[in-house]
Amino acid sequence: MKNIKIYTIIGVILLSSGLFTACDTEFENPNNPTEDVVLGTKEGLFALATGIRQYYSVTALRQVIEAPGITTRELGVTNTFLNINELAKGGAELPSESGGITNPWTYLLKTKGMAESLIEGTNTVELNAGTRSGLLAYGNLIKAMCLGSLIEMFEQVPIDNSADGAAVFSDKATVLSECILLLEEARNELASEPMSDDFETTVLWSDMSLEKTINAFLSRYQLMAGNYAESIISADAVLNSSDTTNSMWIYDANNENPIWNRTVNSADLNPQSNFGLTGDYIPEEEDGRIDFYLGADAGFANEDAGGQALSEMLGFFDSSTAPIPIYLPGEMMLNKAEAYARLNQLDNAVTQLNLVRQKTNDPLGVNANLPAWSGDESNADAILEEIYINRSVELFLTGLRFGDSKRFHPDFDVPLEANTTNERNRNYYPYPSTERENNPNTPADPTI
Repeated sequence: MKNIKIYTIIGVILLSSGLFTACDTEFENPNNPTEDVVLGTKEGLFALATGIRQYYSVTALRQVIEAPGITTRELGVTNTFLNINELAKGGAELPSESGGITNPWTYLLKTKGMAESLIEGTNTVELNAGTRSGLLAYGNLIKAMCLGSLIEMFEQVPIDNSADGAAVFSDKATVLSECILLLEEARNELASEPMSDDFETTVLWSDMSLEKTINAFLSRYQLMAGNYAESIISADAVLNSSDTTNSMWIYDANNENPIWNRTVNSADLNPQSNFGLTGDYIPEEEDGRIDFYLGADAGFANEDAGGQALSEMLGFFDSSTAPIPIYLPGEMMLNKAEAYARLNQLDNAVTQLNLVRQKTNDPLGVNANLPAWSGDESNADAILEEIYINRSVELFLTGLRFGDSKRFHPDFDVPLEANTTNERNRNYYPYPSTERENNPNTPADPTI
């Protein structure tokens, strides 16, 4: 524990020193280590890996959840801050200068750049085989997580950061292929050379199964890429693992749960009642996940942001130190359900769907405790709609609903006008003006 605390402190110092940003500054601080020193030793790489964990879980994760959560009505706006109100209105009016889109772009690219530095350093420093495999797997995982989140928010993103600021952009299919490649490389590294005790005890934490997490994200991105059989295989690798660890981001008094901080603590945002779902998508009253995630009535959102009914925040965000799942076990079942449905294996799809609906022993407490689905089991569209409802509830505030909405409802016509009631008010965000001003490769903004 003493070593972990030391590496965390060093990691924070490294991050605050600005070594791993895309900015090209010439100021020197003789008290800060150079990048060559940091990336040239095992200790420096361990400190960087620990710093990445702290930065992602406290800073970047908020952006993964918050912006898509506002765009897809999971969160209601209760403050007058311009950036979150702009996200709530969406439409073609959403300006490229908005902090609501600049922040996720900036913080996720920074985290991705740190992961790239970790991968580069690991490939150049002399390490024992198990330490090397652990660091590479960890770096690949973090980079894939950042790319996967970015490509759901933006139509194209840079796969690799560029020191000169002129990174090349790639489309969604290419980015998802890269995510899959990174995760397969990570999985294969660990299979060929198990991580060392040195890496595991210094960089990882007790609530982290690196192998299961890699397979969980492989299942996610294979599903998004349309590789349904592969998504099922990866989900099964998680669900059938003998490792009972639930991978969680862990918080303490110095590193607080970022969604608690934005909802319970500051009350800038609150969950929308019924998870922001309306009409035929409103969950069944008996659904146990309602009381897990949502508390008592909490008033209404700002009128300009839609005026929706709000609820108190519970679930994984009800205290400053509440741990946040890196993925949920229910996602693996729902990935399988969707994959089977899109492969037209409808019986298998309904079986997986009912495992979620009838769940009473979820290791994280997310139990619907509902009866088996009573819909038309021969109708693929009806099954997929029920899967969408269950993903919207089970995976509340995981950052996934934006992509889910586009994948399940690709023909939904998002209006150009600002809108505060639709299922989503954008398909992709405009590129931040800061990127366009500094990167000549920035693509044209999407219409909506």
